[in-house]
Amino acid sequence: MTPPSARDPVGGVDEGIASRRSLWVALSLAAAFGLAELPFAAFMADDLIQLSVLERTSPVVWLGPLQLYTLSDGVPAHVRALQNVGAMPWFFAPDFKMSFFRPLSSGLLALDHAVFGLSPIGYRVHATLWFVALVAALWSVLRRALPEPLAAWSLVVFAISGMHASLFWIATRHVVVAAALGTAALAAHVRWREEGWRAGRALSIGLVALALSASEAAVAVVAYLVAYEALGARDARAARMRAVLPLLLLVAAHLALLRWMDNGVAGGGYLDPLREPIAFLAELPARWVFLVGALIAGGGADAWTLWPGLRGALAVAAGLVIAAFGAVLRAAWAKASAADRRGAGWLIAGSVASTAAFAGTPIGSRCLVVPMIGGSAAIALVLRCWWTARRGERRPFGRWLGAVCGALAVIHLVLAPLGRLATPYGMRRMLWSRIADAMDDDAFAGDALAARRLVVLRAPDFILGLHPFFFRTAYRLPMPEWWRTLSWAPCPHRIVRTAVDAFELETVGCDIDAPALAAGDVVELDGMRARVLARGARGPARVEFRFDRPLEDPGLAFFTWQGDRLQRVQLPPIAGAVTL
Repeated sequence: MTPPSARDPVGGVDEGIASRRSLWVALSLAAAFGLAELPFAAFMADDLIQLSVLERTSPVVWLGPLQLYTLSDGVPAHVRALQNVGAMPWFFAPDFKMSFFRPLSSGLLALDHAVFGLSPIGYRVHATLWFVALVAALWSVLRRALPEPLAAWSLVVFAISGMHASLFWIATRHVVVAAALGTAALAAHVRWREEGWRAGRALSIGLVALALSASEAAVAVVAYLVAYEALGARDARAARMRAVLPLLLLVAAHLALLRWMDNGVAGGGYLDPLREPIAFLAELPARWVFLVGALIAGGGADAWTLWPGLRGALAVAAGLVIAAFGAVLRAAWAKASAADRRGAGWLIAGSVASTAAFAGTPIGSRCLVVPMIGGSAAIALVLRCWWTARRGERRPFGRWLGAVCGALAVIHLVLAPLGRLATPYGMRRMLWSRIADAMDDDAFAGDALAARRLVVLRAPDFILGLHPFFFRTAYRLPMPEWWRTLSWAPCPHRIVRTAVDAFELETVGCDIDAPALAAGDVVELDGMRARVLARGARGPARVEFRFDRPLEDPGLAFFTWQGDRLQRVQLPPIAGAVTL
């Protein structure tokens, strides 16, 4: 990285040499962090669903290799077929849809599978190459948008951000593919506008089209193109409108295509703005504030999904973080040069706007990768000004503002790279090892499992509730006749035996997250009937389950998760109860 004091030829360092030095430092860091993940490489969560499709062992036989990001197409007959074999829980709505238009990202995964099979290391090396490409494309943007010292700071802050650890999960690679292609489009567009490079216009449009085929996250990158024309370009308003109009029309055509193809999401923690615009707009302010606050705070965005009961407090805390950062940014802005302010202004505006594109998803750190493109410029501007003030005039940064800047420096320059190194280990443990260890149990060995019907009374979370089925199909392990997971609500469960062939399951202190189910609703599956007896705020709280045979039948096997292991459960006699 170019030292903060090294400016340009005035400071004794040629600007071109300094820029290339910054690039190679950032690329080296990007590659090093990617390679450091390889010892922990594993297939996790949705990876297993995609692999089972590619291995042709999935019950989702109606999807092809370019539709790997479709978990459910929303066709009731298809949903019921998945529920009958156990690939989807009984409490999902019959029209449950999770279908994303990501043919390029799906094709790249299919290519990896053809080359590497079930070895995850090759997939991770491929993903690292995309992240290196993203860093290179961002350098091409920053070197034209910002003076060299600030561009160097911004590039390195981005490259070492701990938020990118979320890309360790192979299924999230669509974000970095779209970000790399979209940022390359932004670089071509800025070069065209700043230097008159005519090929840049057509290239930027083509790259945005490719990015949109990789992921809807590309819409967030387009926010930077709009921000550049609104705040960064220096010609007349009409010329700026003409420059950005083809890209806006392309995005509009893409959204229309998604609507025509009936792609989108209904349920599963998503708020699809094309399907539920009012609900999305109602949730947008709190989610947007939280995402921006998490960006400034260096991550932790997964807290929104992990602790839904704390979302109000998380939004308030994020608002306080934004206010504190706003104060130091204002002080830094007053000391920044006009060139710094021009480039940083549109990059920051693009970052703030891009977060809205992720507000409808189950929020996590992957939602911050694209916003960090401009967020790194805001953080670098503050840190560079603070560092300069520490060595000279201190007036812009008093003790309180200096303390905020010091905290930012620790978060983004120290904790961020440490988190980037540590997170893959934690993700592997949470999303892979728990499932792999449990599936290695003797209870699942041999061919005896194929003659049984497996009922998991309670799973501690959706990771262990949904993905063990696909783990076994992806790795071609013996499967039961069918698999039922009755609940993954995060609280104790009470089982009351009511008949020879039935029992009631009651959640204690929480509900099964199924808002569409009301008291009295009945779900009929092969060999099992579920009737909702009572519901709470989020879904069923007491359910009767009736089977087509006595519960002691040797063809039925009941399990529950105890810690991270599946444990066999002996159901009580009639009128008896047990708490799990």
